[in-house]
Amino acid sequence: MSEQRHTFVLVAGAWFGGWVWRDVAALLTRQGHTVTTPDCTGLGERRHLVSDAIHLSLHVDDITNHLEMHDLHAVTLVGWSYGGMLLASVVAACPQRIESLIYLDGFVPENGKSVADYSAPEVVASFEACRATNSPVPPLSLDVFGVSDPAIVEFVQPRIAMQPWRTFLDKADITSNSPHMPTSYIRCEHHCYPPFDEAAQRVDRDPHARVVRAPMGHLCMLTQPRDTSEILLSLA
Repeated sequence: MSEQRHTFVLVAGAWFGGWVWRDVAALLTRQGHTVTTPDCTGLGERRHLVSDAIHLSLHVDDITNHLEMHDLHAVTLVGWSYGGMLLASVVAACPQRIESLIYLDGFVPENGKSVADYSAPEVVASFEACRATNSPVPPLSLDVFGVSDPAIVEFVQPRIAMQPWRTFLDKADITSNSPHMPTSYIRCEHHCYPPFDEAAQRVDRDPHARVVRAPMGHLCMLTQPRDTSEILLSLA
């Protein structure tokens, strides 16, 4: 394993906050790396700010401002699940601060596409129902992710939050002049989700990108934190 010290910014997925990286952040920090785990507005420590005005670009601003306020440079920016929707836009906003991107079992948006555009009809219907009532989207059951460990469930349940509905329906704005960054994709093979298979295949078509298929579940940072941290380090 490389002795180089890295700076990781770990972006959580929908309904989750920076707290989900607890074990991975601790492992990486103990090895001498710098790790931050920002919360997006309405989630994590900022869940009290949830409102119907929160949109995708606000979450992009959250991560961009985090990089700027902490004066972070040479960052390996990791986006898990929904967090992947933010990465390209963050790069466009502050390319000088970012060294590489890692999508961890996440969305890799194309310009003008939303989470809904990659989702099954029944999932889109649930987003539209929340739009109609102007209410946030309830979190998925942990059973969907194959998580039943009582300790993990006990950790997650009090912290998970409702997701602002606009963030699932807003279209990603990926500018054509956004600089190319070294990019990797980690596909968690124990999570059956066709949109992430498609995302990994699309990334794999880039001869300069790397795709790793790992025997892990979607909540790998909680179920297999050591394996997750080792893969992140191998790609940083």
